[in-house]
Amino acid sequence: MASSKWKTYQELEQKVKNKKVVFWGASNWIERTLNKIKLPVAYIVDKSKLNQGIKYNNLEIFSPEKLKQEKKDKIFIIISTANYASVIDELHLIGFIMGENFCCSPELNQRKNKDDILEHKQTLLISSQQHWFDHKSGGGIYKYSTNPKKIKKVYSGKCRGIAKFKNQYYVVDMLKGIVILDKNFKQIKLINIQKNSEPHGITIDQNTKKLYLSQPGRDSIAAYSLKTNKLVKEFHLSHKWKLNRKDNHHINDLCIHEQSIYVAIFSFSGNWLSEIYDGGILELDKDSGKIIGPIVSGLWMPHSVSRIQGKISYLNSMMGELYSGNKNKLTAINGFARGLDFDGKYYYIGVSEHRYPEKLQNISNNIGLNTGFYIFDPETNMTKFFPLPMAETIHSVILTI
Repeated sequence: MASSKWKTYQELEQKVKNKKVVFWGASNWIERTLNKIKLPVAYIVDKSKLNQGIKYNNLEIFSPEKLKQEKKDKIFIIISTANYASVIDELHLIGFIMGENFCCSPELNQRKNKDDILEHKQTLLISSQQHWFDHKSGGGIYKYSTNPKKIKKVYSGKCRGIAKFKNQYYVVDMLKGIVILDKNFKQIKLINIQKNSEPHGITIDQNTKKLYLSQPGRDSIAAYSLKTNKLVKEFHLSHKWKLNRKDNHHINDLCIHEQSIYVAIFSFSGNWLSEIYDGGILELDKDSGKIIGPIVSGLWMPHSVSRIQGKISYLNSMMGELYSGNKNKLTAINGFARGLDFDGKYYYIGVSEHRYPEKLQNISNNIGLNTGFYIFDPETNMTKFFPLPMAETIHSVILTI
């Protein structure tokens, strides 16, 4: 913690031994701090000329210029203002070392979570199924670094699901099939898929080396061998497709755990085209395709079913909701939520310009038209939004290899 601006009261007590203590910022953070710890406070500095020359909490207030007269190894500065970021910059400019010569009051430590999420570094892949595209915008795959923010389009196409396997990316390109890219996004192979399948989600069984593809156009889930790149199985959700050749249930995203496939669908009854949204998460046996049963119901256009921290997680897309298990709603964001990953600390939630704003007019008073993704901290409920202005819609958000 020596180089950190954040310290516990115990750490602060050790740092101020035999030193003159100065607060930066005439505020009630001083009183809160002194209520927790006894300190040999000499004075306060404050940028405001209106505060300089008067006393606060029986301590005289000076300009920060006074600090230049002090010996750095004889003084310790405690920042007592919520504007600590600019104060830190000023202290660095005059030669003070963070953690050694100054820190924030421990009363401000709750702000550490805010700084962590704002400064977090992560690299993601984002897919867009927008039909129009060129080499810079529209449909395809984007590589997005959060800090410093950098966006680069690495593949153009009408892209939906993305899966990772052996340092390669398997990408659903609705105009081509399943495109296999190396870690530098060079195309290696193409897996041809069934006609009229309207491919959406994709997942890979690491044990059996089979790729499972959701095919709403055929109301089915297809399994492909990664050894031969050939179709080995197809599971239809009901008899309806054989009767009408329509997208009855709308199967979109899926994941594998042990012997089961978990799939997000718009309608269990197969009536979503008639505006019946009785959707949820369905469990199937991965070998036989036998339906074990719905495990979550009552969802409105769900997507991005995943297994995170031992729980089935998913997005209730129309309402912008993230669930962990069937009862625990973690958050709700403003927009059509689709695309989900987790790095052990933060969730990454894709959001698209709302696809069905007319359906929410009498339900929501804030219908989002932004495209990008949120970093969400489940410990603090803080979010940070990262825009993707090059696209109107997102399907998948995943961490890079």
